Amino acid sequence: MSNIIEIYKKNDSLVPETLKTWEQNVDQWCKEYEKKVDYCQLTEIIIDLSVFIFDCIEERVVLAYAISTKALNKRDASRIRGFPNVNASTMKSDDENKFKSDKGHFLGHASGGQLDINLFPHRTGLNRGWSKEGKIFRKLERYVAKYTGTFFYHRPIYNDNTWVPSFLEYGVLKEDKLWEVEVFTNSGVSV
Repeated sequence: MSNIIEIYKKNDSLVPETLKTWEQNVDQWCKEYEKKVDYCQLTEIIIDLSVFIFDCIEERVVLAYAISTKALNKRDASRIRGFPNVNASTMKSDDENKFKSDKGHFLGHASGGQLDINLFPHRTGLNRGWSKEGKIFRKLERYVAKYTGTFFYHRPIYNDNTWVPSFLEYGVLKEDKLWEVEVFTNSGVSV
């Protein structure tokens, strides 16, 4: 399950040699996800130069990947305000696991990410770069936005059946050769 060739064709470029095994990675991640949930229905959704693997049963993103572009349009603040309150999901658990969250983007707005399917409850300190992890996360996001044409992915890792990822794996393919991959905590416990 991968549309890597299609997004590179849309970008009028060839798939880098480093991504020749991308489909195997996607298949492995989907199998890992399927083992964790009782029942799921995965589908691929292509939007411009991005691909989302979405679980239609649990109603959440399993993987998002893209070729970065300049922001495709001005940030639609009123539409984001109308999106469901992500803190309703992250502040209702027990005291130990509560955390303040933003309407984060799997694929950053500055690198061509859209709204709707692309939004999720993103721990505020991580999303805004306020925590130690957040500084690393924002550095990766800035790199992707600065160097358009960069391939990157964002993989949420869930430990329950909510749409709130417990961890986020973010990978950037630098200069089409070298991966930089980090895993971040997206829960109440800051690392």
